[in-house]
Amino acid sequence: MKGFSPNGTTYHLHLSVRGALRDFTKRQLKGMFRFEDGRECTAHEAREHLYGCLAQGKEVLPFGPACDGFDFSGGGCPGHDTPLAEVLGQSQMAPEIPG
Repeated sequence: MKGFSPNGTTYHLHLSVRGALRDFTKRQLKGMFRFEDGRECTAHEAREHLYGCLAQGKEVLPFGPACDGFDFSGGGCPGHDTPLAEVLGQSQMAPEIPG
């Protein structure tokens, strides 16, 4: 497991395919994915897609586009160093520097 960098580390969220198949209701599955033409999938189509992902060896799926180094076999996002300026810009505790 990668440790935290001195600046900060960003981790992207991912979905457990098996967990979604086991725990999601039809209502939660409906519209989970979209076809290229923009149409939302039915619950049955979402379930078929998730089973297809497992058949391809994909245990997890990213929320949004896959980041660099994303491990579909279960590891998900490996973590990405966040520059200190970005960490301070996002932090509510960032000190103000008198001008």
